[in-house]
Amino acid sequence: MSATQCLFVIVVGIPLVAVVLCLLAGSSMAERLHSHHNTYSISLVVSRALTLVMVFMGVLGGLTSWLCRLGVFSQSPLLPLSFCIAFELTILLMVMAVLRYQVMSYEDRITVRGPFVSTRTIRYADIDRMEWRWSYLGPHLRDLWIHASDGTKTRIWCLVDVERLLLQIDRFDVLHS
Repeated sequence: MSATQCLFVIVVGIPLVAVVLCLLAGSSMAERLHSHHNTYSISLVVSRALTLVMVFMGVLGGLTSWLCRLGVFSQSPLLPLSFCIAFELTILLMVMAVLRYQVMSYEDRITVRGPFVSTRTIRYADIDRMEWRWSYLGPHLRDLWIHASDGTKTRIWCLVDVERLLLQIDRFDVLHS
């Protein structure tokens, strides 16, 4: 198997991994309301859209590599495949982060499972300050940062229902704009 064929298999395989992860993620509901807690996650629409971008990029990379092999472009066929692999791996990490992120609210505490960090639990009584900060996701989106009395800070992404969480936390006395 040549290097080009090996890279082509990788370009095709990475989006397949993302598709399987999305299928294994379960329900597409972003909010699950239970009797003793509520669970908020990012909608599967986001991860599916990212997966679709990966598939499109894989097709584009395979087509460009094939055109390089035919001599239409003067570059090596390895160059577009290598770029597509780097792009797809970056998007795969984003898909994994989106699928892992989850906020669970209970009667007296909130638990945030971040994309690449451990799970943090903050009791509502231990919240010193909450503030809005601009999100990296867009100019009109804001994340909620919760500062606990032990000095830890936790971000609640704007992609979950932050307003409903604020109503459940019910600590508007410590909310800064």
